[in-house]
Amino acid sequence: MGRAEVLLLYESAEERACFEAARTILSQMGISFREEALPTTPTLHALRQSIESVGQSVCVWAAGKSAYLLPVLASSLLPTQPLIVMPCPSEGAPLSYLETLFETMRGYPLAFTRPRDAQAAALLAVHALASRHPSYADLLQAYLSKRPLQPA
Repeated sequence: MGRAEVLLLYESAEERACFEAARTILSQMGISFREEALPTTPTLHALRQSIESVGQSVCVWAAGKSAYLLPVLASSLLPTQPLIVMPCPSEGAPLSYLETLFETMRGYPLAFTRPRDAQAAALLAVHALASRHPSYADLLQAYLSKRPLQPA
């Protein structure tokens, strides 16, 4: 099996379930991805190791309870390492907490989606890949042209 272009990173089964739409979209486009569970109580070292393991690929993180690691992580990531953060609110990490935390990340080269928006996360990942490989732009354009526009 070749190198995965996208890493879907999560802590809990609930966060893993949030990636259903991302799995579908990436599979439809033929883009290789892998999923990785963080330790039950993730550390900054474990998170960095996972993100760095993908090299120039894109990491999509379903951030729930482990989101508290984001400020330190964001300040230490290489600017060339694409990281997309998909908030996954839960009882242990309510949306108001995640929004406050993510607000402090303004100015860092991170992409955020709406809560549990795996479709947007997958499309952002492909867009990031397209900036390096023109063939991904073709895949993204073909996918988007088949989708009907949805009202806001």
